[in-house]
Amino acid sequence: MQFRPSSRQLDYFIALAETLHFGKAAEKCNVSQPTLSSQFKLLEDQLGCILLERGAGGISLTAAGERLLPLARQA
Repeated sequence: MQFRPSSRQLDYFIALAETLHFGKAAEKCNVSQPTLSSQFKLLEDQLGCILLERGAGGISLTAAGERLLPLARQA
């Protein structure tokens, strides 16, 4: 069975990729930060890869995240 992310999950991913900030992405998507964070973690778990690198200097897209972004925008 192939996993297909929901449009909501893709919207959350795009917002995170564009803002590189969980709070700003949550605001952009009109959801709470915990909701966005849990849905994003679920997306990573379902895809079986890490999409964002989280570190002391902030967050950035991983190679997998870079590959997913144009596909998410097309969907």
